[in-house]
Amino acid sequence: MDKKEFHSNLIKAINEVYPFTKETVINKLPEQFRFIVKINSTFREGLEDGEVTFPEDKKLNQISKPIEAEDVVNLLWMDYAIPEWINIQVKNADKNFTYFSLECCGKFSKLKEFLYHKSEGYPPFHALSPPLPPDSLNEENKVVKRFDLNWNKNEKL
Repeated sequence: MDKKEFHSNLIKAINEVYPFTKETVINKLPEQFRFIVKINSTFREGLEDGEVTFPEDKKLNQISKPIEAEDVVNLLWMDYAIPEWINIQVKNADKNFTYFSLECCGKFSKLKEFLYHKSEGYPPFHALSPPLPPDSLNEENKVVKRFDLNWNKNEKL
């Protein structure tokens, strides 16, 4: 996957996560976006050909400051490889920006065959809802009540 396709898949994932989250929360979610990235350092032993890790990289297990989409691509593009999976969800919002959390696998690949979440249409991204309060779901796990995005947080950006 080249950088252009990786960026395109990030935009597709945003276009899945943002509207769903906007419909389920009571918070105002600005249409200006920033991203908070964490690259995990945990990965299985026994890498296959085409898989790489960067155990000495200082970016591992660090949480980035809020960055733009182009910066996400540059941050995660390491030696022509990208994380094999990336969970994306809305984390927070202020009056100017909606902030997405990107939690990334510590294993990277240059080959599409190792990327997860192909069935979603924008690998390696996996679109997640924000954490749902228990009283917002019905018996069929459908969201029946809008909620505050920060219902379980005490943190601020």
